[in-house]
Amino acid sequence: MRVGRIGRGACGLVLAVTLAGLAASAEAQPVSADAQKAFEDANAHYYKGEYELAARTYAQILSDEKLEDPVLYNNLGDASFRAGAYGSAILYYRRGLQLEPDGPVAQSLQNNLEVARRVLQDRYRSGADKSQFIYAEPGGLLYQLTHLVSVTTLIVLFLSTWWLALGLAALRRWRPGLRGLGAAAIPVLVLAVLFGSVLGGRVYTDNTFRLGVVVEDRVTLREGPNVDAQGVDVPEGMEVRIVDGDAAWTKVELSNGRRGWVETSEVKQI
Repeated sequence: MRVGRIGRGACGLVLAVTLAGLAASAEAQPVSADAQKAFEDANAHYYKGEYELAARTYAQILSDEKLEDPVLYNNLGDASFRAGAYGSAILYYRRGLQLEPDGPVAQSLQNNLEVARRVLQDRYRSGADKSQFIYAEPGGLLYQLTHLVSVTTLIVLFLSTWWLALGLAALRRWRPGLRGLGAAAIPVLVLAVLFGSVLGGRVYTDNTFRLGVVVEDRVTLREGPNVDAQGVDVPEGMEVRIVDGDAAWTKVELSNGRRGWVETSEVKQI
Protein backbone atom coordinates (compact mmCIF):
# COMPACT_ATOMS: atom_id res chain seq x y z
CA MET A 1 0.00 0.00 0.00
CA ARG A 2 1.34 3.38 -0.95
CA VAL A 3 0.67 5.87 1.79
CA GLY A 4 1.24 9.59 1.66
CA ARG A 5 1.05 12.07 4.50
CA ILE A 6 -0.51 15.43 3.82
CA GLY A 7 0.02 17.96 6.59
CA ARG A 8 -2.80 20.38 7.33
CA GLY A 9 -1.74 22.43 10.30
CA ALA A 10 -0.99 20.23 13.27
CA CYS A 11 -2.84 17.15 12.03
CA GLY A 12 -2.10 15.09 8.95
CA LEU A 13 -4.42 13.04 6.80
CA VAL A 14 -3.09 9.60 5.90
CA LEU A 15 -4.21 8.77 2.38
CA ALA A 16 -4.27 5.32 0.83
CA VAL A 17 -4.27 5.49 -2.95
CA THR A 18 -7.14 2.99 -3.06
CA LEU A 19 -9.49 1.66 -0.45
CA ALA A 20 -8.47 -1.84 -1.51
CA GLY A 21 -4.95 -0.91 -0.47
CA LEU A 22 -6.33 0.39 2.79
CA ALA A 23 -8.21 -2.83 3.41
CA ALA A 24 -5.03 -4.80 2.78
CA SER A 25 -3.74 -3.42 6.06
CA ALA A 26 -6.94 -4.58 7.74
CA GLU A 27 -6.35 -8.28 7.20
CA ALA A 28 -7.28 -8.03 3.49
CA GLN A 29 -10.96 -7.41 4.11
CA PRO A 30 -12.71 -7.12 0.71
CA VAL A 31 -14.33 -3.81 -0.15
CA SER A 32 -16.97 -2.93 -2.70
CA ALA A 33 -16.65 -0.62 -5.67
CA ASP A 34 -19.12 1.74 -3.97
CA ALA A 35 -16.90 1.87 -0.90
CA GLN A 36 -13.88 2.61 -3.07
CA LYS A 37 -15.68 5.55 -4.65
CA ALA A 38 -16.88 6.75 -1.23
CA PHE A 39 -13.30 6.69 0.04
CA GLU A 40 -12.10 8.79 -2.87
CA ASP A 41 -15.05 11.16 -2.35
CA ALA A 42 -14.18 11.52 1.34
CA ASN A 43 -10.59 12.44 0.47
CA ALA A 44 -11.85 14.98 -2.07
CA HIS A 45 -14.22 16.53 0.49
CA TYR A 46 -11.33 16.84 2.93
CA TYR A 47 -9.14 18.69 0.45
CA LYS A 48 -12.01 21.05 -0.38
CA GLY A 49 -12.37 21.91 3.29
CA GLU A 50 -15.70 20.08 3.57
CA TYR A 51 -14.64 18.41 6.79
CA GLU A 52 -18.05 17.47 8.19
CA LEU A 53 -19.00 15.80 4.91
CA ALA A 54 -15.63 14.03 4.77
CA ALA A 55 -16.10 12.76 8.33
CA ARG A 56 -19.58 11.46 7.58
CA THR A 57 -18.32 9.68 4.48
CA TYR A 58 -15.40 8.01 6.28
CA ALA A 59 -17.77 6.93 9.07
CA GLN A 60 -20.22 5.50 6.54
CA ILE A 61 -17.44 3.40 5.00
CA LEU A 62 -16.57 1.99 8.42
CA SER A 63 -20.21 1.17 9.06
CA ASP A 64 -21.10 -0.27 5.65
CA GLU A 65 -17.92 -2.28 5.09
CA LYS A 66 -17.42 -3.35 8.73
CA LEU A 67 -13.80 -2.19 8.43
CA GLU A 68 -11.49 -1.85 11.41
CA ASP A 69 -8.45 0.00 10.07
CA PRO A 70 -6.09 2.48 11.79
CA VAL A 71 -5.57 4.54 8.62
CA LEU A 72 -9.29 5.04 8.14
CA TYR A 73 -9.71 5.94 11.82
CA ASN A 74 -6.87 8.46 11.48
CA ASN A 75 -8.57 10.08 8.48
CA LEU A 76 -11.93 10.13 10.26
CA GLY A 77 -10.33 11.62 13.37
CA ASP A 78 -8.56 14.28 11.34
CA ALA A 79 -11.73 15.28 9.48
CA SER A 80 -13.62 15.41 12.79
CA PHE A 81 -10.87 17.55 14.31
CA ARG A 82 -11.07 20.08 11.51
CA ALA A 83 -14.85 20.11 11.76
CA GLY A 84 -14.47 21.16 15.40
CA ALA A 85 -15.67 17.82 16.81
CA TYR A 86 -12.67 17.39 19.10
CA GLY A 87 -14.21 14.75 21.34
CA SER A 88 -15.07 12.59 18.34
CA ALA A 89 -11.56 13.12 16.96
CA ILE A 90 -10.05 11.82 20.21
CA LEU A 91 -12.41 8.83 20.10
CA TYR A 92 -11.30 7.85 16.59
CA TYR A 93 -7.60 8.39 17.26
CA ARG A 94 -7.89 6.13 20.33
CA ARG A 95 -9.71 3.47 18.34
CA GLY A 96 -6.98 3.56 15.73
CA LEU A 97 -4.29 3.21 18.38
CA GLN A 98 -6.04 0.16 19.81
CA LEU A 99 -5.74 -1.46 16.39
CA GLU A 100 -2.13 -0.39 15.81
CA PRO A 101 -0.23 0.49 19.01
CA ASP A 102 3.08 0.77 17.12
CA GLY A 103 4.26 1.75 13.66
CA PRO A 104 4.12 4.78 11.36
CA VAL A 105 0.33 5.11 11.42
CA ALA A 106 0.36 4.77 15.20
CA GLN A 107 2.81 7.68 15.39
CA SER A 108 0.47 9.83 13.30
CA LEU A 109 -2.48 8.81 15.47
CA GLN A 110 -0.58 9.62 18.68
CA ASN A 111 0.58 13.00 17.39
CA ASN A 112 -2.91 13.95 16.31
CA LEU A 113 -4.32 12.76 19.63
CA GLU A 114 -1.92 15.03 21.50
CA VAL A 115 -2.92 17.99 19.32
CA ALA A 116 -6.63 17.42 19.98
CA ARG A 117 -6.03 17.19 23.72
CA ARG A 118 -4.02 20.42 23.70
CA VAL A 119 -6.87 22.22 21.96
CA LEU A 120 -9.25 21.10 24.70
CA GLN A 121 -6.72 22.02 27.38
CA ASP A 122 -6.78 25.56 26.07
CA ARG A 123 -10.57 25.58 25.87
CA TYR A 124 -11.02 24.42 29.45
CA ARG A 125 -8.00 26.33 30.78
CA SER A 126 -6.37 23.23 32.22
CA GLY A 127 -2.87 24.56 31.52
CA ALA A 128 -0.24 21.86 31.14
CA ASP A 129 -2.40 19.30 32.94
CA LYS A 130 -3.79 17.11 30.19
CA SER A 131 -4.28 14.24 32.65
CA GLN A 132 -7.87 15.32 33.25
CA PHE A 133 -8.66 14.05 29.75
CA ILE A 134 -7.00 10.65 30.24
CA TYR A 135 -8.50 7.84 32.27
CA ALA A 136 -5.64 6.17 34.15
CA GLU A 137 -5.12 2.80 32.50
CA PRO A 138 -7.71 0.53 34.15
CA GLY A 139 -6.57 -2.73 35.61
CA GLY A 140 -3.11 -1.38 36.35
CA LEU A 141 -0.22 -3.62 35.30
CA LEU A 142 -2.50 -6.32 33.86
CA TYR A 143 -4.07 -3.84 31.45
CA GLN A 144 -0.72 -2.42 30.38
CA LEU A 145 0.88 -5.84 29.81
CA THR A 146 -2.05 -7.11 27.75
CA HIS A 147 -2.19 -3.98 25.56
CA LEU A 148 1.44 -3.79 24.43
CA VAL A 149 0.49 -5.18 21.01
CA SER A 150 -2.73 -5.56 19.03
CA VAL A 151 -5.18 -8.43 19.46
CA THR A 152 -4.34 -9.65 15.95
CA THR A 153 -0.65 -9.88 16.83
CA LEU A 154 -1.43 -11.83 20.00
CA ILE A 155 -3.61 -14.29 18.09
CA VAL A 156 -0.91 -14.84 15.46
CA LEU A 157 1.78 -15.35 18.11
CA PHE A 158 -0.35 -17.79 20.10
CA LEU A 159 -1.45 -19.90 17.12
CA SER A 160 2.03 -19.93 15.57
CA THR A 161 3.79 -21.12 18.71
CA TRP A 162 1.01 -23.58 19.56
CA TRP A 163 1.12 -25.33 16.20
CA LEU A 164 4.90 -25.21 16.13
CA ALA A 165 4.99 -26.91 19.54
CA LEU A 166 2.61 -29.61 18.31
CA GLY A 167 4.72 -30.14 15.20
CA LEU A 168 7.93 -30.46 17.19
CA ALA A 169 6.26 -32.88 19.60
CA ALA A 170 5.13 -35.01 16.65
CA LEU A 171 8.69 -35.08 15.32
CA ARG A 172 9.96 -36.26 18.68
CA ARG A 173 7.44 -39.11 18.73
CA TRP A 174 7.46 -40.26 15.11
CA ARG A 175 10.98 -39.39 13.95
CA PRO A 176 13.44 -40.78 16.54
CA GLY A 177 16.35 -39.37 14.57
CA LEU A 178 15.05 -35.86 15.21
CA ARG A 179 14.55 -36.20 18.95
CA GLY A 180 16.95 -33.32 19.56
CA LEU A 181 14.80 -31.04 17.46
CA GLY A 182 11.66 -32.38 19.08
CA ALA A 183 12.99 -31.41 22.51
CA ALA A 184 12.50 -27.78 21.48
CA ALA A 185 8.75 -28.38 21.77
CA ILE A 186 8.86 -27.70 25.51
CA PRO A 187 10.15 -24.09 25.43
CA VAL A 188 7.94 -23.35 22.41
CA LEU A 189 4.95 -24.73 24.31
CA VAL A 190 5.84 -22.47 27.25
CA LEU A 191 5.78 -19.51 24.87
CA ALA A 192 2.41 -20.62 23.52
CA VAL A 193 0.99 -20.79 27.04
CA LEU A 194 2.43 -17.34 27.76
CA PHE A 195 0.92 -15.78 24.64
CA GLY A 196 -2.37 -17.56 25.31
CA SER A 197 -2.44 -16.15 28.84
CA VAL A 198 -1.77 -12.63 27.58
CA LEU A 199 -4.52 -13.04 24.98
CA GLY A 200 -6.93 -14.25 27.64
CA GLY A 201 -5.98 -11.29 29.82
CA ARG A 202 -6.61 -8.95 26.90
CA VAL A 203 -10.10 -10.35 26.36
CA TYR A 204 -10.82 -10.09 30.09
CA THR A 205 -9.66 -6.49 30.46
CA ASP A 206 -11.42 -5.36 27.28
CA ASN A 207 -14.69 -6.85 28.51
CA THR A 208 -14.28 -5.65 32.09
CA PHE A 209 -12.72 -2.22 31.66
CA ARG A 210 -14.61 -0.43 28.91
CA LEU A 211 -13.31 3.05 28.18
CA GLY A 212 -15.28 5.78 26.47
CA VAL A 213 -14.85 9.40 25.39
CA VAL A 214 -17.19 12.33 25.99
CA VAL A 215 -18.03 13.44 22.44
CA GLU A 216 -20.34 16.39 23.13
CA ASP A 217 -19.72 19.84 24.58
CA ARG A 218 -21.40 20.92 27.83
CA VAL A 219 -22.07 17.44 29.20
CA THR A 220 -23.37 17.07 32.74
CA LEU A 221 -22.39 14.15 34.96
CA ARG A 222 -25.59 13.64 36.96
CA GLU A 223 -26.24 11.87 40.24
CA GLY A 224 -29.02 9.82 38.68
CA PRO A 225 -30.30 8.76 35.26
CA ASN A 226 -32.68 11.67 34.70
CA VAL A 227 -32.39 15.26 33.50
CA ASP A 228 -33.56 16.68 36.83
CA ALA A 229 -30.72 15.10 38.83
CA GLN A 230 -27.98 17.40 40.03
CA GLY A 231 -24.53 17.11 38.56
CA VAL A 232 -21.28 18.69 37.47
CA ASP A 233 -19.98 19.62 34.04
CA VAL A 234 -17.41 17.37 32.36
CA PRO A 235 -15.31 18.54 29.40
CA GLU A 236 -15.57 17.27 25.86
CA GLY A 237 -12.83 14.78 25.05
CA MET A 238 -12.57 13.41 28.59
CA GLU A 239 -11.94 9.68 28.83
CA VAL A 240 -14.22 7.80 31.21
CA ARG A 241 -14.78 4.22 32.28
CA ILE A 242 -18.17 2.87 31.19
CA VAL A 243 -19.73 1.07 34.15
CA ASP A 244 -23.32 0.38 33.10
CA GLY A 245 -26.07 1.80 30.98
CA ASP A 246 -28.96 1.44 28.59
CA ALA A 247 -30.21 3.12 25.44
CA ALA A 248 -30.90 6.41 27.23
CA TRP A 249 -28.38 6.72 30.07
CA THR A 250 -24.84 5.47 30.71
CA LYS A 251 -23.16 5.24 34.10
CA VAL A 252 -19.51 6.29 33.93
CA GLU A 253 -16.54 6.73 36.24
CA LEU A 254 -14.08 9.62 35.97
CA SER A 255 -10.34 9.20 36.46
CA ASN A 256 -10.71 10.62 40.01
CA GLY A 257 -13.16 7.84 40.92
CA ARG A 258 -16.30 9.96 40.80
CA ARG A 259 -19.28 8.19 39.25
CA GLY A 260 -22.43 9.51 37.67
CA TRP A 261 -24.77 9.32 34.71
CA VAL A 262 -24.60 10.94 31.29
CA GLU A 263 -26.91 10.61 28.33
CA THR A 264 -25.81 7.66 26.22
CA SER A 265 -25.47 9.79 23.09
CA GLU A 266 -22.88 11.96 24.86
CA VAL A 267 -20.28 9.22 25.35
CA LYS A 268 -18.93 6.63 22.92
CA GLN A 269 -16.95 3.50 23.72
CA ILE A 270 -13.38 3.40 22.41
